[in-house]
Amino acid sequence: MITPKELLEKSDKLFFKITRTVLKGKNIFPLVIPSDKKINETIFSKLRDAIVPIYNSSKEVKGKGYSVEWKIKNIEGTKQRIPGKIYFDTFEDYLFFIQREKDFIQIKEAYTLFASTFSMNSEWIKEHPDFLLAYAGIMPDLIKVVFFFYNNTPPYNLYLRELPIQVNSKFIEHNVKPLKKILDSVLPTDKINFNENEFSARYKIKRPNIYTQLRVLDDTLKPVLRFDELALTLDDSSLLDWRPDKVFIIENKACFLSFPKVKNSVAIFGEGFKSRVSKHIPWLAKSELYCWLDMDAAGFEMLNMIRQFYNHARSFLMDAKTYNEFSEFSVNSVYRKIELNLLQPEEKRMYHFLQENHKRLEQERISNDYVQSQLKLLHLHL
Repeated sequence: MITPKELLEKSDKLFFKITRTVLKGKNIFPLVIPSDKKINETIFSKLRDAIVPIYNSSKEVKGKGYSVEWKIKNIEGTKQRIPGKIYFDTFEDYLFFIQREKDFIQIKEAYTLFASTFSMNSEWIKEHPDFLLAYAGIMPDLIKVVFFFYNNTPPYNLYLRELPIQVNSKFIEHNVKPLKKILDSVLPTDKINFNENEFSARYKIKRPNIYTQLRVLDDTLKPVLRFDELALTLDDSSLLDWRPDKVFIIENKACFLSFPKVKNSVAIFGEGFKSRVSKHIPWLAKSELYCWLDMDAAGFEMLNMIRQFYNHARSFLMDAKTYNEFSEFSVNSVYRKIELNLLQPEEKRMYHFLQENHKRLEQERISNDYVQSQLKLLHLHL
């Protein structure tokens, strides 16, 4: 026979589903809670011990909560009442039993505030009572932010903290997740750049300049930069009047600085390039492009991302041969499941190997002698 504790757990799991229905104005009460555990006891004393807690916690005793529809069963030659059906007469009874009255009040207040501001999206928010409860305490400020984006036209020539919204200066930064969920549902599609995940880029807010750190690998290219190394904004770097034969994107700073000389080539520090690869760099699109990144989830995801803009990009030292040579330096790593459609077959095999074996090999573990030897094999060394 079901116990009051089991009944509470089963009823509580239905909270958001039932609340969603109530917000939509549908009446599903009286609501029966399945409690079809078989009653096997044939000794009255044992049956009584099971029934009494159910009775004592019911609406019949407490005045609120679940109701019990009793049925008759013969026990030891006498007729006894046993639970036949357990149900809630009203939503109020249900909330009382699971002790969620305050939670529902918060959800209702957050919903009312949201719907009064964005009535055209009230049906959408009814589907997300869990969201309403999670962010009920900051819903007024969330609405202030969303209201600004809804009533203004991008792009905004202001940085994030300059936006004229009466909230804490760090509020948006600290609440990107709920804001994105609302904005993506409320804003017209022309106000969202769905190709971007970073908040400012997605909603067309002014961003600080992104710098590309360059290092010439052949002194014949030095007159163009006038320095061995230089950091330029992406916009400025796209204006460089040169065309290196080869470009190496290198993730680790030490590897970037120590990378060997290569004829008519340049290296780009990949860490600053991560998730900011721009397809608007003409000379990069026309050069042979090599990506040397960590052999891990982030490395192969970055390679896949770079190929979205430069499909001619090749991986460098991200293969089984290199891994086996330095596998003693590999470490354990947890991978998320993600499909990288732009990897080559050999790269996919390496990526799946690392996933299945929970391994990663950082590029700084690969010796400089090995890097030079592989460059020579590819006839890339100066």
